[in-house]
Amino acid sequence: MRLEHYLEHIAATQGTVAVAEGEALRARLTYYQIARTIGITYKECVRLFKQLQSGVNYQRGGKITVTDWQRLGEMKE
Repeated sequence: MRLEHYLEHIAATQGTVAVAEGEALRARLTYYQIARTIGITYKECVRLFKQLQSGVNYQRGGKITVTDWQRLGEMKE
């Protein structure tokens, strides 16, 4: 899926910060920004993040924390 690839790209280019839950992306990205970048609708972006809750946590203000990179990788296959 494009969303997983995009999250990996942002983590690689802009970095992450270790937090108790996993790794937080340094970049703050809103649903709208992500949707426009990867070519999907806002609603689709929200739905995809809900499907990825087991590996990714999205918080208000665009804070994204990846709790399980392995699970995220498995989801994109």
